[in-house]
Amino acid sequence: MEDIYFYFESFGKKQQYCSTLYYKILIPIHGYLDIVTQNDVQKINGNQFCLLPNQCTYSLSSIGSNESLVIEIPERYMREHFNHRLEANNALIWNANSVWQSIKELLIHEVMHNNHDEAVLLLNYWFHKMMDEPASISIRYIHKHYTEKIDIKSLAAMEHYTPSYYCDWFKRKMKMTPLEYIHFLRIHRAKELLGDPKLSVLTISYQLGYEYNASFTKMFKKYEQQSPSEYRAAMNS
Repeated sequence: MEDIYFYFESFGKKQQYCSTLYYKILIPIHGYLDIVTQNDVQKINGNQFCLLPNQCTYSLSSIGSNESLVIEIPERYMREHFNHRLEANNALIWNANSVWQSIKELLIHEVMHNNHDEAVLLLNYWFHKMMDEPASISIRYIHKHYTEKIDIKSLAAMEHYTPSYYCDWFKRKMKMTPLEYIHFLRIHRAKELLGDPKLSVLTISYQLGYEYNASFTKMFKKYEQQSPSEYRAAMNS
């Protein structure tokens, strides 16, 4: 996870880039960007995001005030998630939906607080959301049932693997263990639910499948280095 880079950048009238090793994702925070590649000229704003391939010469510019989150990602990582959807010398632009907007806000938050590993996990989660469906039947199952008790043996059986091999396969694919991924999805959802002042921390804990509120608080602290109550207070400050 160390070779994925996140940083904020503003662009002027003429700013040339040439990337040979990394793909770049551009996420406008405010303002807009003009993107010129060999094949096209496109404009993106805060309701969109753009993927620029490696081995591609392009320029980024903007007349007005602007800031973007830039993510640099190795080719091998991109191939694992996008495969045939990657096109050389062509920018891929997506319109943001409501799910993406919430992920975007969390991603910016993690990068601003230098939480690199959390930002990578969130990026991984986002990539799976971008696809119509995750490729794996067990991952689809986890996405639908992560608030419930999930048995590793059952997940392994879905893929026709032994539990031991399944855990190794899952970690190679998702960059974390099945249990870590389940908790990651729960904590990601917890961050969204904590934005609703009508929901108590105890209610959120039960909704996410934690039998004891203390277990939820402990896991939340592990991922966020603060309690759910502290996170909620920081959101409202």
